[in-house]
Amino acid sequence: MKPYPVSFCTTIALLTIAATAVASAQVKTEPVPPLLRSKPPVIEPTMPPAHPFHDSRYGVTFTVPAAWDVNRKDAEVSTFNLDARTIARTTQLRAVASIDFNPHPNSTFSGALFYFSVTPHVTPAECSAQATAQAPRTASTAEIGGVPFTHGYDEHGGICTESRDEIYTTPRNNACYRFDAVINTFCGGDVSGVQDIAPHELDAVRHRMQKILDSVHFDN
Repeated sequence: MKPYPVSFCTTIALLTIAATAVASAQVKTEPVPPLLRSKPPVIEPTMPPAHPFHDSRYGVTFTVPAAWDVNRKDAEVSTFNLDARTIARTTQLRAVASIDFNPHPNSTFSGALFYFSVTPHVTPAECSAQATAQAPRTASTAEIGGVPFTHGYDEHGGICTESRDEIYTTPRNNACYRFDAVINTFCGGDVSGVQDIAPHELDAVRHRMQKILDSVHFDN
C-alpha cells in the first residue's frame, strides 16, 4: 500500500482535533435541566387564632383575639391583685386574656391583659366604687353588651406610669361583674434603643382591647 503524504496525515489530525474541540464545546454549552420544584413547606401557626371564651356559670362570652392567650387561673401569666388594685377580698377571677407578642418592640410597652372577674354578694354602690375608688371625678358610663357599666381607671408607677387599668363594673345577679383592660409599660431611662411608647402606639393597644369589650355578650 502506498503511504499517504505527510501533509495529508497532518490535515487529518488537525481535522480530528477540531472536531473534538467542537464536540467538547457543544457539551459545555448544553443547557442545564431545571431543578424539580418541591412543594412549599407547610407553615405551622405559632400563635393561637381568635376564639370565643364562655363562662357558663355567669353567662359571659367574649372573643379572644388572634395572637392572644386565655387562662382561667391567675399567676400563670398575670398578677391579678397587683394589676386590679381596687378589687374586693372576695373577688373571683374568671378569665385573663394576655397578648402573646409585643406589637411595639422598640418601645417601653411590656404587656396587655384583659381580666373578667366577679364579686358575689355586694351592693350596687360597692360595685360602682370598685371602678371609681382611685379617680372618682373622672367616672363615666359605658355600655358593654347592651348593659350599662361604670367606667373608671387606676394607674400607678414610680418615675413613670407603669400600669394603666381601665375598669368597668356593673351589678348583675346579686354580684358585681368587672372587666379590667390593663396596659403595662416600664420606664425607658437610659435603656439603649428603647423609646417611650408613643401616644399613637398606646391608642393601637387600646383599640385591640376595645375589640374584646365590643365582643362581650351576656346569656340573659
